[in-house]
Amino acid sequence: MAKHLAITFFLLFSQQFMIAQTEKTVKLNRYIEDEKGRKMQSIVAVYKYKGQPILEPINIGVDTKNESKSFTFILPSMEGVKDTNYAFIYFGGLNNRKSLPGYTLAVIGNNQRKQKPALIWVDKNHNLDLSDDGAPDTFFSYTVNKDITLNNPTVANANYTVNISRYGLNFNAKYIGMLDDYYKTNGPDKVYAGTLYSFREQRINCIAGDYWTEQDSFTIGIKDANCNGIFNEHGIDYIIVGEYKINELPDVVIPISKKNGSTFFERKGKKYIIQNIHPLGNTILIKRDDDAKIAKTLTVGKKINRFKFQTANKEKKTYSIRHFKKKPSYIYVWRFEQENFQKDTAILRNIQLNYSDKINLITFNYGETPKELRTFIRRNQINWMIGQSSQKINNKLYIEQFPTGILTKKRLKVSRVSISPSELLILLQNNQL
Repeated sequence: MAKHLAITFFLLFSQQFMIAQTEKTVKLNRYIEDEKGRKMQSIVAVYKYKGQPILEPINIGVDTKNESKSFTFILPSMEGVKDTNYAFIYFGGLNNRKSLPGYTLAVIGNNQRKQKPALIWVDKNHNLDLSDDGAPDTFFSYTVNKDITLNNPTVANANYTVNISRYGLNFNAKYIGMLDDYYKTNGPDKVYAGTLYSFREQRINCIAGDYWTEQDSFTIGIKDANCNGIFNEHGIDYIIVGEYKINELPDVVIPISKKNGSTFFERKGKKYIIQNIHPLGNTILIKRDDDAKIAKTLTVGKKINRFKFQTANKEKKTYSIRHFKKKPSYIYVWRFEQENFQKDTAILRNIQLNYSDKINLITFNYGETPKELRTFIRRNQINWMIGQSSQKINNKLYIEQFPTGILTKKRLKVSRVSISPSELLILLQNNQL
């Protein structure tokens, strides 16, 4: 009997241990930038207040015959305030309301960027009455930026934050002029205050946490794409996966599927299935499927996907990867801040100097600007090819971390994956290619 109980306990313990190893709840405990969001140059356009009613902004920049609806609102007490303006802050939590859907209204006083600070009243209770929202936010001339948090009126504790800042008075004049022309042209019923008197907008709508097991580690984030404070809406929000404890997530998105277990991603030969996402983005439950067939991976013996790239030198030549199919190639994708950067650079120089007759050395940088790469090439007298990677190229090569080295035989057939420059040098020294 005791033996039977011991065996039963062992089986139950083993089963629980296996579940613990394959399922993991990740706490999403920090807001993080994603590459696409960082590159966006969105603004909160500010308009001069000339009376009411006011047309909704939903058709600005949209080629449509539908007429914009108008709405009215109650101004706050603005005694002693000059230069009254108003603005629309995008907020998906209001998409379904009757008047001014999809936007929160803000009123700005003293907006001329003089000695008096700008006063910003935000309709935080979403009733188009700015007299009952309390004291305004104060934006001084020296204020760097300010967070504005909006609560979803239909979902408890769901909120969205937008960070606003001013354009510098000496900011790119050509870009400022372009925005001025756009908003003056696309809002004929409105008097645009000007880009320098509007606000830059940074949407804080991506929350992330770090996944770690002995098998793999990465950062996983969820983007509240419609900015309504809810993070698990299928067909709208999406998953983003990046390197462990990364500060910015890449522009590779995984849409959230309606069907449970249908949202997944692949990494390092493993499939990860999203089991559950907390509506407010607090946690995400991930199951690792060790037995799943992997589709997005390099396979030894098969050719790499075709792609074209541009060199990082002054000539900026464009090559097809097929140009390098006549002899073995070493494809190395890298970034400046990676570990062992200087050591790998020295080894690559050695390989190009002594073994260029045996192997094509093709490196791709991801993340640095063309100017930074040209400076690096010139100062370090780089003697091998450096191409500029992109997320599209990274996807073609199934790059999951930096650096990554891929060794191919002739005709670009994969020979080895995740091979370092030092490992390649040993193969070349021992005539094993």
